[in-house]
Amino acid sequence: MRNDTLERGNAILEACRSLRERQMQNRLELQRKAAAVAKPLYVLKSKKQLELRLQ
Repeated sequence: MRNDTLERGNAILEACRSLRERQMQNRLELQRKAAAVAKPLYVLKSKKQLELRLQ
């Protein structure tokens, strides 16, 4: 009886640890994706308005 309780407790702890590890991996992946998206495509050298000259 006591062994069953201990085994069930250990199984719950392992499930919680596994869930926490998956959440951490998902969080890191989302942070990596957000960092890649947040990079600017261009950098303005001055604050003058940009013009697109059409030919």
